[in-house]
Amino acid sequence: MRRVLLGTTALAACGLLTAPVQAADPIKLEVRGYFQAMIIIGQIGRDVSPTGVGQSYRPENFKYEGEIWFTGTTKLDNGTSMGIRVELEAWSQSTGVSATNPTGTSQQVDEGYLFAFGDWGRVEFGSTDAASFKMVYSSPSALVGWGFNDHNFWLWGNNFQASNGAGRGFTILGTGASQNVGFSADANKLTYFTPRMAGLQVGVSYTPAFSATGSTATCQFRFGGGNFNNCPRNNNLWHNGIDIGANYLNKFGDVSVALYGGYATAGFDRGPAGAGNAPAPSIFGRYKTWAAGAQLGFAGFTLGGGLGRDNMGMKGANAVRWYTASLMYETGPWQLSAGWWGGRNDDRTLTPSSQNVSGKDKLDYLEVGANYALSQGIKLTGGAFYYMGSGQSKSERADTWGVVFGTALTF
Repeated sequence: MRRVLLGTTALAACGLLTAPVQAADPIKLEVRGYFQAMIIIGQIGRDVSPTGVGQSYRPENFKYEGEIWFTGTTKLDNGTSMGIRVELEAWSQSTGVSATNPTGTSQQVDEGYLFAFGDWGRVEFGSTDAASFKMVYSSPSALVGWGFNDHNFWLWGNNFQASNGAGRGFTILGTGASQNVGFSADANKLTYFTPRMAGLQVGVSYTPAFSATGSTATCQFRFGGGNFNNCPRNNNLWHNGIDIGANYLNKFGDVSVALYGGYATAGFDRGPAGAGNAPAPSIFGRYKTWAAGAQLGFAGFTLGGGLGRDNMGMKGANAVRWYTASLMYETGPWQLSAGWWGGRNDDRTLTPSSQNVSGKDKLDYLEVGANYALSQGIKLTGGAFYYMGSGQSKSERADTWGVVFGTALTF
């Protein structure tokens, strides 16, 4: 019983349980989610491994990705709603068994968290994205599963990804301050969103610890939460992460306006090399990242864009400066878009290799896309994209292009 009472503390401390209340109905479970399947034909530029071995890639690629969301909610007699959400990956996350990993690893649950909301705002507690990630407004995209903010799909060479530092988190695009695979991602956190007042809403998240190298189900693992035992000091992880996001939504006549801003920072708890699976912790330091974005909508058109800076938790001249803009048009069952995302990184203090060479890296991503709604929850989508890399080595300069056709289901 003591554990049950302690488990409610995170929500009770926010004033949600100030007096005994009863739910009018028990928690009701809702099942929703999405599934996306893609066929890609294109070309991945030949790159080179750090040991000098060249690698080429096949032109065809079949991809799929999805999640099943289990959400349970009930409304208390005082007007506050409370519930839980668990997101199950609808695709295999296992690394598989190998000579160096005899048991394999698996991370099948993406997010899991408690929530409560009412006239006073909303609280989330558990494994989920931070406030600035959930509040972003920037470049829109009609190419489902791709776009400019948190791709579900990728297509580039392994050594290009390991060498070109102009993407956030190494070739990760993104338009929010706290990007999904950067900063704290899905590490356990506490978030509060204010009510929207005069079009303005603010969100704040606190994450005790996270890292880029943490293993599954440890306190620093940022790709999902966990019921972990403890969180060691001096373990090469970022700690006391603070994330702040805000957006403003309004409409002036026939013109809709959305403005966004976000900032996130965390200290670094340095330890010896190898602690927390970090072989070279000397390159890491305080995490700092910010982003701003906007969208304007009129007569079916949505124009959006953004810019920001992300030091990826590293010291020295390593920050990615990124910019993006796109235009989308919607008419009837159709959506069409075209846009660009560009990243720049001086890349001066990373551990160098034969292909990850110190010097300016660039990454430009161009995309055109469309989707057509066959019925509610079923879309056909297609388009083309081009990743253009620039740097000092063959791998940093490897380009990729592809033509995409796929189906996207939501339920």
